[in-house]
Amino acid sequence: MNLRRPRVQIAGISTLEDALACERAGVDAIGFTIGLPSGPHNGLDEAGAARIVRALPPFIVPVLITYRVTAAEVVPMCRQIGVTRVQLHAPADPAEIHRMRQAIPGLAVILAVHVTGPEALDLARERARHADALILDTYDPATGRHGATGKTHDWSLSARIVEAVDVPVILAGGLDPTNVAAAIRRVRPWGVDVHTGVERPDGTTDHDLVRAFTGIAHATLVPVRS
Repeated sequence: MNLRRPRVQIAGISTLEDALACERAGVDAIGFTIGLPSGPHNGLDEAGAARIVRALPPFIVPVLITYRVTAAEVVPMCRQIGVTRVQLHAPADPAEIHRMRQAIPGLAVILAVHVTGPEALDLARERARHADALILDTYDPATGRHGATGKTHDWSLSARIVEAVDVPVILAGGLDPTNVAAAIRRVRPWGVDVHTGVERPDGTTDHDLVRAFTGIAHATLVPVRS
């Protein structure tokens, strides 16, 4: 049986120090959360993200994570920051996704599916038709937050989605160093994403937790899909 290590994305990066700590820890991708309903995350804007991207080593992938979903909004953000990966956390019209790809050759679009119940399976199949990858996240009805909730969802549903779609699936939602191995073994995702699970109480990135999360995730091998 061929095995592979899941990719790791650390979301919510807002400083170059944090980005370089992720690179040293062996992180595969870092996510800049910009264009959120609640406003800037740790004060990061497009110009700040662009400065970080320009200073990154070559083998770590920067990703724009946003709730903006029109090409008119997303394309200028990608160009200013200097990214060719965008993660959309709000529903996006397929025509808008097409316009994004036309404007930025080679753009990879990751679409979010919030695993609220069995209906997420059909939603994932539909969104996979327009996505280069899916990210499975948690919706918190108590706060209305889509993602960065610190809460897990039903991993059995996530495992069904992984089997049902033909694009890579990234598992997110309440992951941290204490549960990421169990999540990977249960869901067998292509990759895992963490935000609040590697943050300090003040919302800044904890480098020790980044190292722990990344090391555990990379050590938890999963079978290669045929």
